[in-house]
Amino acid sequence: MTGTTVATMDPQHGSGLVQIPLEVLTRITHFISTTDLGNVRLSCKALEQGLFHFFSHEFFRKKQFMVLSDSLQALIDISKHPNLSPFLKHVIIGTDRPSQRYHFPNRKEEASARLATANADHMQLLAAGGLRDMLAEAFANLTNLETVDIRDFNSPSRSRDGRGTEWRSWGANTLAASTNTSIFTGIVNSEDPYLSQIFSAVTAALAAAQARPKSLEILARSRSGYGGIALRDSAFYIPPRMEAAVSPMLASLQSLHLTLSLTHSLGMKPFMFQKFLSLTISLTWLRVNFKNTAPHDQEEVLSWLALKDTQKPNAPFDMAPIQLPRLERLDLGDTELKAENILNLVVKLAPTLTSLYLRRVCLFDESNDHTADKINPWDRCLSVLSRTRGLNLRVLDLSQIAHQSGGFRGSVPFKPTEDSATIRDWTCSTNLVTLDKAIAQAVAAMVPDWPPEPDRMDEDGSDDDDEDDEDDDEEESDGEGESGDGEDN
Repeated sequence: MTGTTVATMDPQHGSGLVQIPLEVLTRITHFISTTDLGNVRLSCKALEQGLFHFFSHEFFRKKQFMVLSDSLQALIDISKHPNLSPFLKHVIIGTDRPSQRYHFPNRKEEASARLATANADHMQLLAAGGLRDMLAEAFANLTNLETVDIRDFNSPSRSRDGRGTEWRSWGANTLAASTNTSIFTGIVNSEDPYLSQIFSAVTAALAAAQARPKSLEILARSRSGYGGIALRDSAFYIPPRMEAAVSPMLASLQSLHLTLSLTHSLGMKPFMFQKFLSLTISLTWLRVNFKNTAPHDQEEVLSWLALKDTQKPNAPFDMAPIQLPRLERLDLGDTELKAENILNLVVKLAPTLTSLYLRRVCLFDESNDHTADKINPWDRCLSVLSRTRGLNLRVLDLSQIAHQSGGFRGSVPFKPTEDSATIRDWTCSTNLVTLDKAIAQAVAAMVPDWPPEPDRMDEDGSDDDDEDDEDDDEEESDGEGESGDGEDN
């Protein structure tokens, strides 16, 4: 039509989907798979722009990567992206690594070469400082970084793609498919330093980037014949040339979650861990789990933590007592200790402590070794805890706890109702009752496992032929007690 302007409707803005209110569209797309969501975003620029915030929050707020150049380069690229970088607040470094098992019938297969290249790349990143450098480049660009965690598992919470679907490290699926192998996340042997190497590189990278995350976490769940993956004392070493850069980063941390393996082959005390922790002066939440650590080494760590200003360290190279003046929550897990180790620590932290979580904690009770009475050590420990002066504890969480005396170790489950069912977890809260009443309720619900009573002798005082049977019964019962506790752990 000459001389007439014809208004043409933009087909994108005329789409029925675009006319749907954003909150409704978000709800609709919540139930479709990742692939279908990508197709929706590609179908229309208006839809892509409308869904971008929700898409970025779901897929880029928390992102997992592995020690492989392609994966770390993806992290760097995201950190430089003007729209995605602000969303990334939580960076996960998985302990995934290429398989070292070559089962290729034909060495000329391309998959074999890819696997060899991946292993060489992985080794080079650790040995030549590439992991630290690539992480530092990414961390320097992530202005909203809040949490960095290292984990040996994949979270099965990707519900969009089916119940139990995992969030995996970027590039892990591609590596597995291209090399015809599975991805390895555990430890090779008890001397495997892999987790400590990653942790050292992460702390050095954060310091070099002048990053100030609020939380640094080690989340280790896998177990093996070597007891699982954990940090050695050497992981906490801070070279003198780096101390000026590392100190302010550690001082800014509010949350520190650690899994420790501190038993040294030469019997050394964990003085490097002490130095590291002494720099975390702003912590409000400390979680310490132990693996492959002897009970006396666990006790040394907790005894040092409980030292007050006026007390002197036990060894010349021990650090001076630390205060943790802002600590509000303390988590202890996978540990065997005496009641006084917990109580001394609580007394020190009482002015600020509001939450105490004890998970898979076993109390030693030496007094039970010399008496026939069955005294629950948790009863005595928690009763004293409830009377601690100045303690304003609001939450006491007890999960899979146990007790040990006279060579017997038994679990301490709870009986919440009058039926025969028991549970392994109990939370004492002061929302409705005082702490002492909440603890009294927990203690009353405890049903500790005890060693079986020996059969009574015959009235004439002789055991006759039952002696061997009694011994056999005792051995079998002891074995059942250990097995049950093993299941708890």
